[in-house]
Amino acid sequence: MDERPQRSLLRNLIIIIFILVIILGVIVSIYQFTFKTEYLPPTALADLLPRFRIIDMDNCGIYTDADNDGINDQKDILMGAKKQLENPAKNIFSPGVDQPNYYSGGDPPPEFALCTDIIARSFKNAGFNLSELVNQDIQNNFDLYPLKKLWNQKTSDPNIDYRRIQNLEIFFKRNAKELILTFDSADIKNLEQWLPGDVVFFDMNKDGFTDNVGIISDATTRKGVPKVIYNYIEPGFTIEEDILGKTVIKGHYRFPK
Repeated sequence: MDERPQRSLLRNLIIIIFILVIILGVIVSIYQFTFKTEYLPPTALADLLPRFRIIDMDNCGIYTDADNDGINDQKDILMGAKKQLENPAKNIFSPGVDQPNYYSGGDPPPEFALCTDIIARSFKNAGFNLSELVNQDIQNNFDLYPLKKLWNQKTSDPNIDYRRIQNLEIFFKRNAKELILTFDSADIKNLEQWLPGDVVFFDMNKDGFTDNVGIISDATTRKGVPKVIYNYIEPGFTIEEDILGKTVIKGHYRFPK
């Protein structure tokens, strides 16, 4: 019997087995020395993408509508604040600005403002005249306001009283819904209590005194932290910025009560 075909068959079988062993070795090598750990992103894709807060201001639980325009007061105040960003007013007290702080009628020219003017202009968009509201409350409760102590006033002055942050802080404490002061962006329940259109008072330089006030915006950081629309000496004009977790919060209100 011719052994050559058998030897040829055996040789081919050995070659096939050898090739299979090599392939198996390559597979095992790739499995053992995978680069998955190195090439997988360190965080989940959901953590890398923006997580903006989207709040339906038409269904936020606010039903008052002072100006009867079909828009609830909270949304109207927010819209009024966002209008202040279209042509940002310079801060009257910022370096290089030569403007008085007292105006007949109260409100400065549109191109100038203090932090309190931004609140008044935003509220006007919702049908609230802060000059009249604050003046009326002062007349009815004069001793609760620091007019005599700080400015030696014996009577109220609607041209300036509502523009002084000390007065505005007392007014909101008396006439608005008082909300939490602790801000924690990592706590969903806490975050939900900071609604666009809310008024927030700040101690910017952390000296114990309230020196700034702004309105929470519907714009947020990538992490969902709501920004604040305000006007302050720094940067010197109306701005929308993330400051809720970066400075001292002195008051948090929703108007009307």
